Amino acid sequence: MELMKSKIEQALELMNEDFRVFSTLVLKQFDLLEKIYKAQGELRDEKMNELDMNEKVLDGLEVKMREEIVRSIVLYGPRASDLRKIMAYHDMSSYLERMGDLTKNLAEYAVQLGSETPVLAGIRGRLFELLAVSEKMAQNAIFAFTCEDNLLARDTIAKDSVADSMLEEITRRLIEAPIADLTQADLRDIVCMSAMAYNMERIADHATNIAESALFLMEGKDWKHRDAKSE
Repeated sequence: MELMKSKIEQALELMNEDFRVFSTLVLKQFDLLEKIYKAQGELRDEKMNELDMNEKVLDGLEVKMREEIVRSIVLYGPRASDLRKIMAYHDMSSYLERMGDLTKNLAEYAVQLGSETPVLAGIRGRLFELLAVSEKMAQNAIFAFTCEDNLLARDTIAKDSVADSMLEEITRRLIEAPIADLTQADLRDIVCMSAMAYNMERIADHATNIAESALFLMEGKDWKHRDAKSE
């Protein structure tokens, strides 16, 4: 006969299910972002509307998870191990919601890009390489948290330096662009690409935060501000 689950066990299962839905929707936003960049006209508008609707759902999920977390702590008196899980889910809801915000920002900037100037086209290609790195970090961090894979969590943390270096490179190339030879559309693209690079790097930062929370859940150690390589 199956034993009845305690209130705290039920609450943790609910948080885990909400996290699964939350993370799946965030990853879907990345897919929509890529489609928005490639699409034109009505199809682009349709994908933008879908992304906006998903963003509202993400906001609602964060509120729901926070309410569940507060209720669990106040009503059920969780043990130390359960409390660690609850606090990890608390952090996850914040990081995932911020990723959603950043993805929406990126979509709004991406639809403004239009310059065909060769020097900017090269930078734009590098920009979307940074997006690929950030997206992969997000996927790996979520997988590490879900599957309790500490090696993948450490690898995600180590990759943050790659995203940082790419942001520095893109920023430098944008600053060094020959402004005197550029059109007004080119200058608009420079502003958009600078903002996009910053938002992409912030996604990588939040992926790192998720990986750190995964390690905290698995090992009970605070990994923030620590060097993953030396560990």
